[in-house]
Amino acid sequence: MTFFRAVLGATALSSVGVPSLAAQTPAGVSELVDTALRAGDAAGLEAVVRIAKQAYPQSAEAIDAQVAAFRNTNASSQPRQAQAQAQTESPVVTAEAKPAIAAEEAKSASAAKYTGEGELGAFTTTGNAPGIGLAAGLKLTVEGEDWRLGLLGRADYQETSNIVVREQYRFSAEPNYKFNERGYVYGLGQFEQDRFQGFHARYSVSGGVGYSVLTGENAKLNVKAGPAVRHTRLVTGMNESVVAGLASVDIKLKLTPTIQLTEAASAYVDEERSTLFSVAALDSQLIGKLKARLSYTVQYESSPALGRAPTDTTSRLTLVYGF
Repeated sequence: MTFFRAVLGATALSSVGVPSLAAQTPAGVSELVDTALRAGDAAGLEAVVRIAKQAYPQSAEAIDAQVAAFRNTNASSQPRQAQAQAQTESPVVTAEAKPAIAAEEAKSASAAKYTGEGELGAFTTTGNAPGIGLAAGLKLTVEGEDWRLGLLGRADYQETSNIVVREQYRFSAEPNYKFNERGYVYGLGQFEQDRFQGFHARYSVSGGVGYSVLTGENAKLNVKAGPAVRHTRLVTGMNESVVAGLASVDIKLKLTPTIQLTEAASAYVDEERSTLFSVAALDSQLIGKLKARLSYTVQYESSPALGRAPTDTTSRLTLVYGF
């Protein structure tokens, strides 16, 4: 019986590549060690090997040989398995594909971003054309990595007894280019029409330097200034062309996650007249991209046409949809 057990033990150990020394290990012990090896439990294997050596000290060398043979056999297959898994999970990027990937990443980084909003509601005014009317506005911003283009249009219209008593339009385009993290150069073109303030059309062209004083998520402050040229067609039939100076400030304050306060103020100053324009607005988020806006506009003309008031104010309550 002892002979047959030895033969059986040698047969079991030979399946894991152990030399003839494994014949010194009883068959049951060899199978127990083999099971512990295949289980992959390091603590369990250590306990089995320790107890087996204590029970059969004459087989200690054979048990160590069995463990070593199993580990050598599996160690040679693990690199191939890891390589196959890496090839499956991480496709190889060839040298030919790298330029295309780099170009795609650069294209994504430099892609222009479009944002904007549409506005519609009602207004009430004081000044040259007091009353209640309709207000509409559209704003679009296109922004690249180091440049931006802002477009703005606004219209106020009012009739009383089928007679137009207010018709004000304002359109502007402002491109700018960032020369560092905060500084930028800008250009500004603007068209205005408000015959109740004394002019059929007024064209303004300006350029200069701007600076972002605050750039935080909850507080933004931009200032800019530069020379400007204004051409005005007055209701009297006269035309004016003057060189002026422009200064403006834009403020955005996020008071709560759903409420924002903004202020946009500008001043044109020349030898003939000065124009001060200010729009303060309070936005409240309603549903999704829809919000309500309460705004107050003040426009002051230092030398209005004969019979015109120098100051107009407009209070607007509008719905704004962002896109």
